[in-house]
Amino acid sequence: MAKLGRNTVNRSLESLLDMDKSVVAGKNAMPPVPARKTIPGHGLEFSNLSYSVMKKQKKDGAWIKKEAYLLNDISGQAMRGEIMAIMGPSGAGKSTFLDALAGRIAQGSLEGSVRIDGKPVTASYMKMISSYVMQDDQLFPMLTVHETFMFAAEVRLPPSISIEEKKKRVNELLDQLGLESAAHTYIGDEGRRGVSGGERRRVSIGIDIIHKPSLLFLDEPTSGLDSTSAYSVVEKVKDISRGGSIVLMTIHQPSYRIQLLLDRITVLARGRLIYMGSPTSVPAHLSGFGRPIPDGENSLEYLLDVIKEYDESTVGLDPLVLYQRDGVKPDQVVRTPVPKTPKTPRTPYMKTPGSRHAISLHSHAFSNGLQSESGQFDYHDDEEEEEEEFDYSLERKAAKRPQTPMSMQSSVYNPRLASHFYKDFSVWVYRGVTATPRRAPSWTPARTPGQTPAITPSSGARSYVSGRYPTPQQTSSHHKTPVVFSPSLDPYAPSYEESYMEEEVLDVPEHGPKFANPWLREVAVLSWRTALNVVRTPELFLSREIVLTVMAIILSSLFKNLSKNDFKTINKLLNFYIFAVCLVFFSSNDAVPTFIQERFIFIRETSHNAYRASSYVISSLIVYLPFFAIQGFTFAAITKYWLHLKCSVFNFWMILFASLITTNAYVMLVSALVPSYITGYAVVIATTALFFLTCGFFLKGSKIPIFWRWLHYISAIKYPFEALLVNQFNDNEICLSGNPSDLSPGPLGEVKLSDLHLNNPDLKNCTMIGEDVLSSMGIHIENLWYDILILLSWGVLYRLFFYVVLRFYSKNERK
Repeated sequence: MAKLGRNTVNRSLESLLDMDKSVVAGKNAMPPVPARKTIPGHGLEFSNLSYSVMKKQKKDGAWIKKEAYLLNDISGQAMRGEIMAIMGPSGAGKSTFLDALAGRIAQGSLEGSVRIDGKPVTASYMKMISSYVMQDDQLFPMLTVHETFMFAAEVRLPPSISIEEKKKRVNELLDQLGLESAAHTYIGDEGRRGVSGGERRRVSIGIDIIHKPSLLFLDEPTSGLDSTSAYSVVEKVKDISRGGSIVLMTIHQPSYRIQLLLDRITVLARGRLIYMGSPTSVPAHLSGFGRPIPDGENSLEYLLDVIKEYDESTVGLDPLVLYQRDGVKPDQVVRTPVPKTPKTPRTPYMKTPGSRHAISLHSHAFSNGLQSESGQFDYHDDEEEEEEEFDYSLERKAAKRPQTPMSMQSSVYNPRLASHFYKDFSVWVYRGVTATPRRAPSWTPARTPGQTPAITPSSGARSYVSGRYPTPQQTSSHHKTPVVFSPSLDPYAPSYEESYMEEEVLDVPEHGPKFANPWLREVAVLSWRTALNVVRTPELFLSREIVLTVMAIILSSLFKNLSKNDFKTINKLLNFYIFAVCLVFFSSNDAVPTFIQERFIFIRETSHNAYRASSYVISSLIVYLPFFAIQGFTFAAITKYWLHLKCSVFNFWMILFASLITTNAYVMLVSALVPSYITGYAVVIATTALFFLTCGFFLKGSKIPIFWRWLHYISAIKYPFEALLVNQFNDNEICLSGNPSDLSPGPLGEVKLSDLHLNNPDLKNCTMIGEDVLSSMGIHIENLWYDILILLSWGVLYRLFFYVVLRFYSKNERK
């Protein structure tokens, strides 16, 4: 069946060429310059890559979903020692294509195959041997260039390499990237002077090549740079490729000097391959297509102009795609595309005159054998013709689609990983709690010899009838080795079917080290970097220290002496302690933007296994502990001796210390879930206020409605507040005197005598003792260390959730 389908396609192509008399008989009869030269089994090979997402469209007053392909049947090869630049207009799918090659698209969502030296690879293996430089420079501003490179060397190079060798490699990298003069300059940011934009970009590249990866992916490395800086960056990347690495990068309209540094270019438009080959072959390619480059025009810029012209015409991009893929030259009508006619109102199920006019402008050759793929796949959203045929487009109807071994395999292995999960927090929580699996891939598997070609973008040329009425796909009986990308027919391997079962899949060794360093060394290196950042960014903790010191002085001057044994002092003590706990909790809100700024650095570094998420969580806690201890002791010491509190200063300090640890863990967890610090502040303030309301100060636990009482026990403010009261009033047999009216209004409410008061005959004439305060507040656990232990348990739980979010849901991966 596969051979029959291929013969049908060949006959349609031959008939197309026969009908184009000007091509056969004219001077354009010479074959076009090949757009790409491939060497099977070498370098990075990719074939039939297709990727789609779901879109919503309003049709006939109702919102319906349809499938839009961001990548459509892209095949090619990138060789070692060369730079392949991925180009195209905005929205062409450049970054999506780069993510597909780098294994940054979730398993089961991408169709096609990616091979290295002729062997399929897994996502884990791809991440291990490659590096990915993001478009935005995510760096720590208060580290120098040398320190940034040294940290990268410490986490990416194994401990078997000595520190002297690591320093030597860092110095060689500084020399290679031309950063010797800026080696001891801070990276800087918007508020601090640092290195220049071009130097920042080179630093971003350097930290990802310190371990000499086999593949290097760069997303817009010249974005935002002037021409000189952009050329310098690409020149350094060229030097890296000469060392034997495969370099792929996206770039937007490179200058002529940069074009001379490129070995191959891949030009995309709406996710479709328009050209692949050497930049110097573009003029011959366009001449063979019938659009020679005018004198004085830049070849790549003119190619982009031609793409835009066809994209905005009635024929679409099909002539360019078919010429690049099969060498099919368009007829004279298609060479002069006609712009699309403006939209006109139409009634359902009736074509408009504009739509008929658009269809009539298609060449006879294209209507006879090759139906425009843009009508079947969602590329021209604004075309009336596509809207008419939308009912026949590729939609995700799993129930109507025949099950195949590959589709069933994809639906079984579908880990709950999400890219930017915080953009849809409610869905994330629902799926995370209920373990709802994500949608199964809607597309059919890539073609395999012996199977009927599926209705996918990779199926090649199709007739209009087969596009509207797809036939059921035949399935293969043999088991397929699961790889990171769905296996498809390799155009360079004729004996693919026979060797598929025995084909070796490159993967990370099951029992080998996934990370370069052991866990303890990662913790030590991360702690060193975090400590440097904290010391050089004093506003992180110095601001909190100043706030707590100033507020301790203000509170002490307001409450003055709290050592008296009267009813008024009881109310003052209750108000002071609740405010002290709330001050500690609210003062920790400044940690929200801190981690949000580091989150993207964490994602970049861990996306290629630089270190473990657990190492990051533990190291940050270790560095913060001394600062929490200092802050807690400062507030406790000032208020204890200024207000003459009758409590243990050590216990007071430990309660505040534990509160700072727990609230910091909670704030870090919220920061990992929210998309911005504004949202983070809102969530932290709202939940802290809820904890404040249900801690037992305003409403005692017994007074809270039964269906809301659980909030009383999860309130992180409840436990330090109770511990402070136990520290002040436990085993206190001192008789308190005063007018009972001084207790109201106040949080104490109805006075309940404690067992100590009732069982001691010497206190019968005493109205109230300190132990009665605990009984009246509903505090039954009179060992403050129980409260401290529960409080720290909440902190551990928050840290554990924080780790889970970082480990499983903070993935820079497309769905």
